[in-house]
Amino acid sequence: MMHARSASLKLISVAWPFVLIIFLQAAMATFSLQVAASLRAYATGESLWSKGQFHALYHLNRYTDLGDPSFLAEYRRSIAVPLGDREARLALEADLPDAKAAFEGFRKGGNHPDDIQGLIWLFRYFRWVPDMAAAVEDWRAADVGMLKTAAFADSINNASGLSNAERFLLKTRLDAINREVAPLTRQFSERLGKSIRRMQQVLLWSNVGIALIFIILTIWRLNAFLAHRRMIEQRLSWNANHDELTRLPNRRLFEQTLGEVMTAPDMTLALMFIDLDQFKAVNDSGGHAAGDRLLQRVSDELLKHTGQDDLLARLGGDEFGLVMPDATEEEARTIAAQLREAVEALDFTCHGQRYSISASIGLVHFRKGEFTIQEALRAADVACYIAKEKGRNRVHVFEAADAAQTQFTVDLGWVQRLHRALEQDSFRLFAQAIAPANANTMHGEHCEILLRLEEDGKIVPPNAFIPAAERFGIMPAVDRWVVRNALDIISRCANPERGTYAINLSGLTFRDDTFLAFLCGELRRTGVPARALCFEVTETAAIQDLDEAVAFMKAVRDMGCRFALDDFGAGMSSLTYLKRLPVDFVKIDGSFVRDMLTDRMDRTTVEMINQISHLSGRQTIAEFVENEEILAALQEIGVDYVQGYAIARPVPFEPSEGEEERSESRVA
Repeated sequence: MMHARSASLKLISVAWPFVLIIFLQAAMATFSLQVAASLRAYATGESLWSKGQFHALYHLNRYTDLGDPSFLAEYRRSIAVPLGDREARLALEADLPDAKAAFEGFRKGGNHPDDIQGLIWLFRYFRWVPDMAAAVEDWRAADVGMLKTAAFADSINNASGLSNAERFLLKTRLDAINREVAPLTRQFSERLGKSIRRMQQVLLWSNVGIALIFIILTIWRLNAFLAHRRMIEQRLSWNANHDELTRLPNRRLFEQTLGEVMTAPDMTLALMFIDLDQFKAVNDSGGHAAGDRLLQRVSDELLKHTGQDDLLARLGGDEFGLVMPDATEEEARTIAAQLREAVEALDFTCHGQRYSISASIGLVHFRKGEFTIQEALRAADVACYIAKEKGRNRVHVFEAADAAQTQFTVDLGWVQRLHRALEQDSFRLFAQAIAPANANTMHGEHCEILLRLEEDGKIVPPNAFIPAAERFGIMPAVDRWVVRNALDIISRCANPERGTYAINLSGLTFRDDTFLAFLCGELRRTGVPARALCFEVTETAAIQDLDEAVAFMKAVRDMGCRFALDDFGAGMSSLTYLKRLPVDFVKIDGSFVRDMLTDRMDRTTVEMINQISHLSGRQTIAEFVENEEILAALQEIGVDYVQGYAIARPVPFEPSEGEEERSESRVA
């Protein structure tokens, strides 16, 4: 509503001069037509008045000569015209103008009824105009002569009975009156004509003036509109290339400038990505207003340490970019260190709370031809990410031979591939049987569900893409895919309620607040009993946030699912955490199992883990059981379950037809 009102007011502010001029032009045109019509009526009336005067004198003269009464009658008809006009003038010049009497007088003067109102209007409101006033004065003077003529005519009783001497005297008097009246009549006609022409000129130039004003106003408003449009275009152009919050160039202008700089001959360039380390904490605790203030403070501080030819831009969120043309590597390192120190020294307080701020900076220095623009941006991004992984609040310089950077680049290449795999269902589920160590048969299917990726008809093992999925936060989505598709298959198995299906969960899924609701929904959808699921979590993932992991596991166990602690023994504090984690199975790390026949310490570790697990009420599963000898040793130790190539190899996970094992078990 307010926006519509503002737009209407803005439209009015732009349009009102044009509306006013158009109104004035229309009013002036109407007025001009009215005046022109009245002037035409006056010209016509003056013509009738002059002819009436002339004809009256002529017929009176003929009557004096011949004494023919018909000439007297013609005289009286002719003299009625100027006499009627005189009546109209006197009615309008009265202290209280009588428009009705004036109308009747002008009608007697032979004027057309449609013209009379114009005659009255023009006389009443414009007789003060100098030329018009002079013409009226001449009219009055001419009327004096006309009255003398009328008096003369009234003094003649019967012209036919006059003697020649009397006739001669009358004609002499009439000629004298005629000589007096004729100049006055001519002067009135000329003065009125001059007045009409002058008023017509005034009207013409008035209309031309208004037209010129309209043209000037149109040009002025058009220039103002074009200037406003140019201002808007400049503002839009600025907004398209700048960040509104910090007033810095945005990513679009940053990449455009970088591309232009990279085309320069003999180019040497330093490129930095600057990422704030604690920005999320400020946003979460202080709100977005505090985050915005921090970004403004940081941008102001960074600008203090950049050169005139450098380009500092906000790339998005809490990430900034810096282009330093013609900078040496040493200069770039020095500036990067100054920027890091400036951010670290920033004293930022919001709502009485002080925040410690730092920045991770990725720096890449290169010459013309070494990188494309996308490669340069990627190199700076990789360097910045490595700086964060190495502990934050540091500068990392990109080096092509850096192994960590190489691995990061490889992992980064998996991001799009993994997203594409999720979209296209390119993942595949395999299963590896888990068998009792001291039994020849199994009651119900027990297996671990394993994830593979199929690309171009080839199966990619999980160790090729899982690290990248965990590194870039894609594992929660992958875990959901596994759970959804595994439950679809389990729901089609025979007697799934008697089976145990182990599914691996990543540490990131533990911190996903929506996973429990997702799991409940999938169990309801498929009808798979929760007891059939056993989620495997690694010791490392569980202890990242022990309290959170315990709460998550208890909530899932309350639903009926079970848990297995995977790779147990690899951590330094395994026994301590085993007491707190609510798990049903402990999977002994395969690195101990594989060499237990040749390494006495590994065998002792397996024995110890098995014994402690049993004492705490957990069953044990030994991984990497690769031959019969290892299987026999595990049976001797008393391990509950075994898994490995000696038992079964992973096979595609498909619905089972009965309670037979998924693959032939070789347990003795």
